[in-house]
Amino acid sequence: MLTARNVTKNYSNLPILKGVDITVSKGEIVTIVGSSGAGKSTLLHILGTLDTPTSGEILLNNVDLTALKGNALADFRNRHIGFIFQFHHLLPEFNALENVCIPGLITGESKSSVQEKAAFLLQTLGLGSRLEHKPNALSGGEQQRVAVARALINNPDIVMADEPTGNLDSHNARELHNLFFELRNKFNQTFVIVTHNEELAPLSDRQLIMKDGRIIQTLQRNEGAILAE
Repeated sequence: MLTARNVTKNYSNLPILKGVDITVSKGEIVTIVGSSGAGKSTLLHILGTLDTPTSGEILLNNVDLTALKGNALADFRNRHIGFIFQFHHLLPEFNALENVCIPGLITGESKSSVQEKAAFLLQTLGLGSRLEHKPNALSGGEQQRVAVARALINNPDIVMADEPTGNLDSHNARELHNLFFELRNKFNQTFVIVTHNEELAPLSDRQLIMKDGRIIQTLQRNEGAILAE
């Protein structure tokens, strides 16, 4: 579903990515791991069209993402790619339901339809009783679940998550990663996740290990691996 070929990224004369190749299949959960400065977040942002490569090719469902510009790129990103970040980036003046609705309303879908879908997602994620709570009335784990619902509101082809558990305690981190697997099993959702969490990363279908701007190793998940409580 997602293919990147020979992706490079330079900042001035400093090479950050040095020819990265990656493929991701529908319904797959892939983690990108490595030390700080390896290029993980840069790669994720380029795959998600939040940044542009210096060279290389990126295809999502056979659409050349590097050929899209301006409003066409923004519209494609909103409809086809979901994002979850380390910090939830919820708008404090809006409640949980309203925050989740925002990407759906941008597409032009009717407000009633978007609200119905947002309420369903929040209920699915265990937040059915928190729809009208603003972010400051939610726990850290609840805020991140709202961010997950927001990422899913437009039924994206793929969700890009950059250190999604980095601001959570160990219990909420486990719950969030288990949630990713539940969403994959229930909706066949695809995830690419950058993480430093050495306990959680091996539970993905594949780990891509980065060093100095390259993918140096790929590890497959052991069958039957589960997340220990």
